[in-house]
Order: sequence, then structure tokens, then C-alpha cells
Amino acid sequence: MNLIEVSLLVLAGLLGGGLNAVAGGGSLITYPTLMAVGVPPLQANATNGIAVAPAYAAAAFGSRENLAPQKRRAFALIPTALAASVCGALLLLNTPHSVFEAIVPFLVLAATLLMAVGPWINRKVTALNGGRDLHPVALHAGVFAGCLYGSYFNAALGLILMAVIAMSVSEKLAKVGALKNFCTTIVGVVTSVMYGVWADVAWWAIGVLVPATFLGGYVGARIFQRIPERPLRWAIVVYGLVLSGILLVRSL
Repeated sequence: MNLIEVSLLVLAGLLGGGLNAVAGGGSLITYPTLMAVGVPPLQANATNGIAVAPAYAAAAFGSRENLAPQKRRAFALIPTALAASVCGALLLLNTPHSVFEAIVPFLVLAATLLMAVGPWINRKVTALNGGRDLHPVALHAGVFAGCLYGSYFNAALGLILMAVIAMSVSEKLAKVGALKNFCTTIVGVVTSVMYGVWADVAWWAIGVLVPATFLGGYVGARIFQRIPERPLRWAIVVYGLVLSGILLVRSL
């Protein structure tokens, strides 16, 4: 660990936390920065999963007023989110380094495309149910898939959960977001415990990223939200496309 590496991680944490407060996609900043400072891809993924977990909990606490009217729904989702998170973490823990390095470019590309089409998907799926709740099985299936993905590869987790929850329940986006934050907190707790115990993680990087992402989230909520979301989102998309291309070339 040197001053340059710490500075890069602090900057990535500030930017990632700020972006999460506005448009999401912060892991598309923090994850590649971890690799840039020399953390191997599989270790960087586990490290990033632990580093962003406290921010998930903070978001859930901040949206507790919109979660309170949905207590029964939220509690019913706990077993689903827990099971999916455990399965995703086990999948990552049993993925060989060589296999993970080969699929990373495609995971980054998938997360980037979700950043691009996320708002459009949310609008479409919300309109599809005609203002009616779908069968609870649809909500549980969507949350299971989202949490499974999120515990394996964190980037764009919030976008996925927002889409499946918005499709399944007839609630305003504030309540959908609160339920999303509740589920991402479960993912964060499970991955923090499982990766902290069994995965190879860079604890020094976590120590730098956690306070930086918290500060970035606060600054983002205060300042970044004055910037139009669309330019920010498309800047992340361009960055993600370039990054996935670079990772793909490196893996060949």
C-alpha cells in the first residue's frame, strides 16, 4: 500500500458513493479501481462487496419511513433474500480465479447495459402491471434472482432490484426504493460475513473505501443531485463500455 494507491481508492470511493446517491453504478468505479491498484479480480469482487455493505445499511436506514408501511412484505422477503445471497456467495467462493477472470468483462458489460436501460425498464415494467400487484411469487422470484446476482457480482444490483420490485408491486418509487434498500442490506450482511470469513479480501482497501463511500454518498446527496441524472448515467455507461472492452482484450 502506497500513497498513490490510497489516493486512487479514496477518489473512487468518493465518486462511487456520490454516483450511488444519484444514479447508481458506484461499483463500476470502485471495482475496477481495486484491480488498478493490484487487487486480483476475484479478490477485488469480494473486497468490493464488503466495502459497499455499510452504505446499503445506511440507505435502508435513511428510507425507513417508506419501508414502515411495508413491514409484512419486507419480512416475508427475508428468507428469499437470505437464501439467494447465500447461494450467490457460495457460487463466488467456489468459482476458480481463471473462470472469474474470463467472465468479468461480460459481467461488467451486463452491468453497464443495465445502467443504460434501467430507467426505461423501470417505466415499462411499472406500466405492464396496470397499477396492480402481481402474484407474490413474481416478487419473490425477482428478488431471488436479483440478490443471487448481487451477492455474486455487486455492480448494478440496485437497478435490478428496482426493476423487479417495481414490476411486482403497485407502489410509488420511494417505497420501491425503500424495499430495494432493505434487500440490498441483506445482501451486504450475508456477503460481508461469508466473504470476511472465507474469501481472500484486501482489508486495507476496505478500510480506505468504507469512509470514502460514506462521505461520497453524503456529498452526492447534497451536491451531485443538482447535476442532471442523465449525463451522469451516460458517463457511467461510456466508462463501463470502455472498461469492459479493455478487460476483454486483456483476457484474450
